[in-house]
Amino acid sequence: MAKRLQSFALKKCQKGVCIAKDHISQLPDEVLVHILSFLTVEEAANTSVLSRRWLSLWRYIDRLDFDATKPLDKVALQPKLRKRQMKKYLRWVSCTLQMCKGQRLDQFRVYFDLNKFARHEIDKWIEFVFSRNVQRLELDLLKGGEHIRNFGYCYTFPAWLLGLGDSADSSSYIPHSNDLQILSPVKQNFKSLKVLIFKSVNVTGKVLEFFLHNCPFLETMAVHGSGTLVNLEVVGPSLKLRHLEIQYCYKVESLKICDTNLVTLRTSVGTKLLLKNVPMLVEVKISSAAFNHILNDISSCLSCVISQLVVLHLTTHSWFKLSQEKLEHYNFPQLTKLKKFVLTTCGQKDRSLLGCTSIIRVAPQLKEFELQLISGCSVQTVRECRKAAIKCRLHHLKVVKLWGFYSGAAHVELVRYFLENAIALEKIIFDPRTPMPTRFPLDPLFVKKAQTARNLAKLHLEGEVPPDIELVIL
Repeated sequence: MAKRLQSFALKKCQKGVCIAKDHISQLPDEVLVHILSFLTVEEAANTSVLSRRWLSLWRYIDRLDFDATKPLDKVALQPKLRKRQMKKYLRWVSCTLQMCKGQRLDQFRVYFDLNKFARHEIDKWIEFVFSRNVQRLELDLLKGGEHIRNFGYCYTFPAWLLGLGDSADSSSYIPHSNDLQILSPVKQNFKSLKVLIFKSVNVTGKVLEFFLHNCPFLETMAVHGSGTLVNLEVVGPSLKLRHLEIQYCYKVESLKICDTNLVTLRTSVGTKLLLKNVPMLVEVKISSAAFNHILNDISSCLSCVISQLVVLHLTTHSWFKLSQEKLEHYNFPQLTKLKKFVLTTCGQKDRSLLGCTSIIRVAPQLKEFELQLISGCSVQTVRECRKAAIKCRLHHLKVVKLWGFYSGAAHVELVRYFLENAIALEKIIFDPRTPMPTRFPLDPLFVKKAQTARNLAKLHLEGEVPPDIELVIL
């Protein structure tokens, strides 16, 4: 591959394609390599055809982002292409790493639908990037690039690379402090890690705690869809960690976070969460299929941090299974510092949205509210609008954003609530598009319904919103 690229580059140079004076090529190699590092791997490699000077420069880039968005788009439309595209991707990454000459890496990102059958290649890639003191390691192996994979088919992180033994035998292992020490001097090239992201990768608590205690610069850790994560302890003031995500790891039995300076936490294991002495924690996202679990999470698991939260994001599919009267009168703890509240839930026909006002009432400093309704079709209602049971002055709320299909009376009565109570309101944004991104092209019928939703929102809301408040319909 390298010889073909070089041959092609030399032919172009001999033909004298470049006539204008080339000022960029006069820059030092270090500057050019730095510029190339901001390109994708494919884009950087393509610059080798410019001239002899550029033939090998791309090989020294320190950011290797193997983004495969286009191939994944093709597979989404034609699933039969997956096996062929996977082989091409594995070959592409492996060949590129063989040609790389840089001695350090700022970033290594894998983004493709890969499972346990690619273990041999991925193990080699990880070994390579650790030998280059990688700072940001991201293995995004989601099925189709966007879905959690069956745990039995997930790639398993090679714990042996860290000197921890066979990862396959350690899923239920609870580490002790002595086990977190580096076992071999040759296993120290991971110490530069700042960001660690695993998606659809089976990884144990033993491995994650090893990184936490042996990577002095590790600030961000995200694990989505691991089937072998059971227990995890994030404990100790010496940890550098500031951002933690544990999502869709359904076998987790306990997540303990104590005596740390964590700033943001996103998790779907709220019922297994133990928080203690986390004074810097100001942003939390809790996901749960059952809303009563989220209520329990707020009142129990988050009780020690609830008064210090600045951003709260709740995601549930069953918000509307509880009666609206119960929701509106629910006694939430005071969110005295909350500035932004986001609620993601499923829209249901004829159900009011006023239940969310119970949280808004206990957040006197709230500046931004966002409601994300997930629905594959319009849930428009024709019932009469109702008023909120409890009024409450909102002195700081400035922006309200409503995602998802327009639902008629449900949206109108919520907008009226804000108009009556939010005395500092400046903007209302309505966006009928789904808040959940997808790589599939939008169905023409979906596009038509979205436009209908826009038209109805404009028809109903323009007459409600006064001219001094900006109404934006996207």
